[in-house]
Amino acid sequence: MNHSFTTSLQQLLANPGFIQWARGEKPEDDIIWKEWAGLNEERTKLVEKGRELVIAVESENQDLTDEHIENKIGQALRIAQQKELLKKTRQLTSIRPLFASGWNVAASLFIILGLGFALFRIYKNNKQKLAPSVAVSQEKPETITEVVNHDQALKYVQLPDGSSVVLHKNSSVKFPKQFAASKRAVFLSGEAFFEVTKNPEQPFFVYANELVAKVHGTSFSVKAGADDEQVIVAVKTGKVSVFTQKDAKAKQYTDDKELTALILTPNQQATFERNHDRLFRTTLSTAILLNIPIENQEFTYSETPAETVFEGLSKAYGVDIEFNKEIMSQCSITATLGDEPLENKLKWICTILEAEYEITPTKITIKGNPCR
Repeated sequence: MNHSFTTSLQQLLANPGFIQWARGEKPEDDIIWKEWAGLNEERTKLVEKGRELVIAVESENQDLTDEHIENKIGQALRIAQQKELLKKTRQLTSIRPLFASGWNVAASLFIILGLGFALFRIYKNNKQKLAPSVAVSQEKPETITEVVNHDQALKYVQLPDGSSVVLHKNSSVKFPKQFAASKRAVFLSGEAFFEVTKNPEQPFFVYANELVAKVHGTSFSVKAGADDEQVIVAVKTGKVSVFTQKDAKAKQYTDDKELTALILTPNQQATFERNHDRLFRTTLSTAILLNIPIENQEFTYSETPAETVFEGLSKAYGVDIEFNKEIMSQCSITATLGDEPLENKLKWICTILEAEYEITPTKITIKGNPCR
């Protein structure tokens, strides 16, 4: 471990955002640190070593005392001093690579570990704000989108893959502007109903407080208020796999494309009791969790006037749908649409009506010709 690497690692460990991510508190930043490392071998090693050290600190007794930290740092400094003394007395005749010295490796690791203990305690108790590393923060890509529903009863959010989120009032959702090739991950605070585009090769994850819901394509509700004592997932259609982020097999559940862990089917609910760290499954008579229209609405139409269809979709998804009522007054729709996301429903409907649609963050516009 050379001096440059050690210095860079110390800078990385001085970044509070990295510490949060490495401790598993901000899984939404996975893409940020992956892109920062890129194909650069040294940066990849920095991220791996930094995360390893933070996890090592986390596994220690979390009620660290100042005396314990000082002893650790003092131990690191003594080893470093011994290394310097040993280096002077050896009278080396040739310059050996820095990483070839066992003492140097040990000293470097203990110094960084000592720093990690100090950073961990400072960060955990929020006694001091650490200045982020300039080298890291300047290159941090703006890849995360956050949508917050401050005052609407419901708010429609379209995800990069076309999946639908119906966001309840006082709730928020975060997601990358482009999903990773291996997984789709969103991060919910509050309450929302999801309709996920089917793709078994790219599992979809919802991180809600300590709970993770994993699906291939289905519809379900999640209730995960920041101050709620419980996190609840209720399934309307399809299958949902749920597990906690602290589960010993969490990484296996995440990496495996199959649905494992605790499986939920329609009208089943998973409840995670945060205070007792307990996850259990129950069967319900209905999948209604948030008491919003879309949870029990059936999208089945038989010669239904287009106006009625659009008004129903608007109410279910919490989005304004604009269309010319006069032009489309004679249009009707016969179709059965299931748990497809809203955009898929619009594609089918507009195909039937020979119309076009446009989705913006604030509304959906339908343009079509008169039906005869």
